[in-house]
Amino acid sequence: MHLSVLIVDDDPINLEILGSILEDKYELTKAVSGTEALSIMVDKQPDLVLLDLHMPELDGFEVLARMRSDNNLVNIPVIFVTGETDSYQEAKGLGMGAVDYIKKPYDSSIIPLKVNNHIKLKRLRDNLEDEVKLRTRELTERSEQLLKTHGAIIMGMSLLSESRDKVTGMHLIRIKTLTNLLATAMNKLYPQMIDSSMVDMITEYSPLHDVGKVAVPDAVLKKSGGLTPEEFTQMKEHTTGGGDLLRQIANLWPGEVSQLNWAVEIAENHHEKYDGSGYPHSKEGELIPLSARIVSVSDIYDALRSPRSYKPGFTHEEAMNIILVGDGRTSPDHFDPYVLEAFESVHEDLRDAYDNNPDPGLITK
Repeated sequence: MHLSVLIVDDDPINLEILGSILEDKYELTKAVSGTEALSIMVDKQPDLVLLDLHMPELDGFEVLARMRSDNNLVNIPVIFVTGETDSYQEAKGLGMGAVDYIKKPYDSSIIPLKVNNHIKLKRLRDNLEDEVKLRTRELTERSEQLLKTHGAIIMGMSLLSESRDKVTGMHLIRIKTLTNLLATAMNKLYPQMIDSSMVDMITEYSPLHDVGKVAVPDAVLKKSGGLTPEEFTQMKEHTTGGGDLLRQIANLWPGEVSQLNWAVEIAENHHEKYDGSGYPHSKEGELIPLSARIVSVSDIYDALRSPRSYKPGFTHEEAMNIILVGDGRTSPDHFDPYVLEAFESVHEDLRDAYDNNPDPGLITK
């Protein structure tokens, strides 16, 4: 591989002298002005520049300043060539990013050593940067794979619990989509309450809201008629049961504890109601985690729209009216007013998200 050096000097004699010293080891390019040098550097990036300090129009300092402000030229090492003995000038150049100085009159034994050393350093730095980029790309790809695996595990756990309740995977996809729409709307309306990273976490773990149903007896979970008080008590335990299950998983997966806390919050609290009439702990207002307050609305909307053996599926307009106005069983007092505001602001997107992901064999209204 030929190593290239650009020599910049407005004095042709100096160009010849430096060229004769370096021509046996390097591919040389010469420029007689700063403007010409910058043009050459754009087209052909040299491994090093020998730059005369004092030139008309653009002096060496100005050329170096332009190089350091150009992302394509910023890493090219520059050695200033000067007859000055002023230490201030030398300090200024080094402070601007020059790697060394060559003083006139030229020493033919020193110049090749300085040029060779700085080119070697540049190559080592370039190789290190390439290695860092490669490793960063590999780590990014690995992280993306882990995230996909993480998401698949979450969805698999959710499907396992929901499948016993005759609920399809489309329900989980809808809950995740609806939750994302609501959380994103909340972020736009109230960024001080929820940031983008919170949106991602709430969305990611929303399918686990009913994971505790895995421990609910079939006789209760699959019952087509109304539940007795004792059976309803068993059903309500899917909230605390889900939280306990997820805590056990967190203990086996210490590195994920902080993230799994989002899943615990959602599983335990998505049946709490803003007015305190929910379960399992009758939490009220902001004592209910925001994640659960958002998923609660997503879950209720999806439940209202979905046909069941004991009820038909409601239209989007009917479901909206029940949530925003109430129907005797469901009341707007059950929900965080900020979440309801977000719900109303994206209700058309929510409708489309449901209609575009119907349960197999079902026709939505």
